[in-house]
Amino acid sequence: FANPTGARWTDRLAERVLDVVRGRGAFLIEDDWAHEFGITADPRPVAARDDTGHVVYVRSLTKSTSTAVRVAAIIARGPARDRILADAQAESMYVSGLLQAVAADVVTQPGWRTHLKGLRHQLAARRDLMVASLADHAPQVHLEAIPQGGLNLWARLPDGTDLPALARACEAAGVLVVPGDEWFPAEPTGAYLRLNYSGPNPAAFPDAARIIGRALGSD
Repeated sequence: FANPTGARWTDRLAERVLDVVRGRGAFLIEDDWAHEFGITADPRPVAARDDTGHVVYVRSLTKSTSTAVRVAAIIARGPARDRILADAQAESMYVSGLLQAVAADVVTQPGWRTHLKGLRHQLAARRDLMVASLADHAPQVHLEAIPQGGLNLWARLPDGTDLPALARACEAAGVLVVPGDEWFPAEPTGAYLRLNYSGPNPAAFPDAARIIGRALGSD
């Protein structure tokens, strides 16, 4: 699931990208940061289709367990694997043994699968509450798609919206929003906000949407 849109490649597009990578003798780095955050769809890593060693797959436990568990994994095959092992061997010797033990304990506990199922239901409820709150209290905000996974809504704002001014107005009212400009590789194609629905207080979503709606009305 892409950040910030929550979009996912179709099977056909994934195969086309993989064909291009193979044809050019290149490598594709796949950062599957939201693997555990599927809501109405399951992730389909490109790495699972790759049998020629062209995909380097990266995945972390940090977001699905705790920010204190700074443990990630890299999966690669063939020459890419050999190069990564050669470069990382010395550094990997100093990964905290305690963190490795915590990570191993977490993913082998019977409750791990239960945790992931509960996480899916919680994210679905929070996503839907934020979508409904925006529809009720900030109708100027347009959602081009409802994400099937991930942690964010990618919200399109009216053309001409002054994003810095909007962010300041929302912050002054107690709501922190993230302007979407930094997620574009070149010039932004419009005014967007990345709205995260994984926070600790979903009951505040309606009030936050009201503040965003008022700020847009006065922008």
